[in-house]
Amino acid sequence: MILLDTRELDHPVPLEMAVAAFKKLTGDEVIHMIHRREPIPLFEIITKNGGRYLSVMEGENLWHIYITRSSTLELEHTHV
Repeated sequence: MILLDTRELDHPVPLEMAVAAFKKLTGDEVIHMIHRREPIPLFEIITKNGGRYLSVMEGENLWHIYITRSSTLELEHTHV
């Protein structure tokens, strides 16, 4: 699992980091992104490029986003 903790970073750095990591994903690899908001533009990029994601809100300013290219991996089993 690739961990990206972007809570302290300003836009567009989290988006750029996540897209760069997504481009390198292979097989069943998963990105676990921690963010202070739900990154809707990232979701659009992921789905347009054949990826899938799961977004889980843990608190008011705490989101866990799981991203993969795998069509068979069950992301629901990866989150905290």
